[in-house]
Amino acid sequence: MAEIRVPANRLLDTHNLGKSTLAEIIDFCLLKGKSGSFFLYKHKSLFEKFVFYLEVELPSGGYLTISRPVDPGSRIYFKRSETSIENMAAQGSPDWDHSGVSFERAKLLLDGVLALDAIRPWGIRKLIGYLIRSQRDYLDVFQLSKFAGKHQDWKPFVAHILGMDSTPVVGLYQKREELAQANSDLATLSREWSGEDVDPSVLDGLISVKKRDIDARVATLASFNFQEEDSRTTSDLIDRTEAQISALNEESYRLTQLIQRIVESLEEEQVLFRPKDADKLFREAGVLLGDQIKREYDQLIAFNRSITVERQEALQSQLSESRVRLAELRIELDALNQQRAQSLDYLRVSDSMEKYKTLSLELSNLQGELSVLEAKRNAAARLAELRRQQRSLTEDFGHLQTEVETQIEEISRNEESRFGRLRRYFTQIIYEVLGQNAIIAIRMNGQGGLDFTAEFVGNSGVATSGDRGTSYRKLLCIAFDLAFLRTYLDVPFPRFVYHDGALEQLEPRKREKLIGVFREYAAFGVQPIMSLLDSDLPEPVGSGLETLMPEDIVVTLHDEGQEGRLFRMAKW
Repeated sequence: MAEIRVPANRLLDTHNLGKSTLAEIIDFCLLKGKSGSFFLYKHKSLFEKFVFYLEVELPSGGYLTISRPVDPGSRIYFKRSETSIENMAAQGSPDWDHSGVSFERAKLLLDGVLALDAIRPWGIRKLIGYLIRSQRDYLDVFQLSKFAGKHQDWKPFVAHILGMDSTPVVGLYQKREELAQANSDLATLSREWSGEDVDPSVLDGLISVKKRDIDARVATLASFNFQEEDSRTTSDLIDRTEAQISALNEESYRLTQLIQRIVESLEEEQVLFRPKDADKLFREAGVLLGDQIKREYDQLIAFNRSITVERQEALQSQLSESRVRLAELRIELDALNQQRAQSLDYLRVSDSMEKYKTLSLELSNLQGELSVLEAKRNAAARLAELRRQQRSLTEDFGHLQTEVETQIEEISRNEESRFGRLRRYFTQIIYEVLGQNAIIAIRMNGQGGLDFTAEFVGNSGVATSGDRGTSYRKLLCIAFDLAFLRTYLDVPFPRFVYHDGALEQLEPRKREKLIGVFREYAAFGVQPIMSLLDSDLPEPVGSGLETLMPEDIVVTLHDEGQEGRLFRMAKW
């Protein structure tokens, strides 16, 4: 209990005295995982030399002291004793049964010593959230703040502590996960193939045809025996020969045209003008040509004839040379044509290489098409397998749903089942504190999983899950924790429960009723622990059984200096 002695502090929401921190220390001693956000490590310079001790009374008798130093925090010490050890820190160097045990091994040892068979296959750590309710764990009766992961990580455990056989529930969630994965894989594969749904037998036929075509082309290619260098040499020879023939043909054509022009030119080299004939013609026309003119024409003709003779001699010489060269060209062309004719056999090799290339390309294309078909065949086989798996999983999932539903019906109808008793104790606590009825229920949801509900029952007797405020939700949580602990009084099981701020926001009369419930359950053998402000009490300490008695308070904190805080130190 924290006493607010400074009047100015009564209006504050938080006082940082450490009343909530005590729950975290108990959790730490019960092997809570090490975290940098935990206050002991967030302010390590203040706490690194601290060593915490927790004494636990064992279900089998005797006691277990757990020692956990802050540094390193991953080494745990255990000591069993027949009687309670008032102050282990005063023992000097205790003779530990297990000294400096690693963290994971320490959890196994703790589960082994406590021997809580009722929660197997889970260990004590799975249950701690219901045994130590922090403020953030009052939002939901069943789903603790640490149960933020998949439902399969916590709902089977809740079903177990409610009295169900967890085996089919675990199987139900595993099967649902497998079915969801199969559905996802099926949808993904269908999208990858654009929804194409081809019969595997059709693909098998197409693959068979494609393999036959490939085998045929492979056999054709294998029947050729080419030497790459020979093919290259033959190809070069043919190319050179063809180029030479082409050049000689071009020169032969040019010479032939030249000879023809020379011959035509020689035939045209005749002087057709005759002065005598011209004189006669002019005389008949009454025109006389003078002697001078006739002499000039005779000279011109003589000059022209001399030039023509020279030109004809040059043309005759060029004609003779051209005819000789043309004859030589024809001899060379004959030789080259013969050489080409001899090389024509190799042309078959060249054609074969082209055919080889074509066949190779076809083979490559066929192999690519075969790969696509085989990929489709694999996808089709995978699709078929996924569909079979989906059907099988759906069937198994349905059987498990039926089994779980049957079990829910059986334990719900049986008032003496563990669930039936838990529900009865829960209803009694709520009615005793609030004068209203509330029920706990288990049902299958539309996704094939379990839903756990804690609901108030209206005047009409119909359950309603309407929100009645944080104080009512907190009462539902407290009632559930106490009820399920009472349900397990017949077997080795934790007997304590810590509720942080249990009386906050309640009306005074309801606070009295809740304190009465705590006393009732203490008498049953449960150890209720709560933290509160003195202003949360309905009456001052010691005023009567409706409030707390001095012996009920194990730690008193106050706001008058460091001595009133849990660690006797300044705020951090």
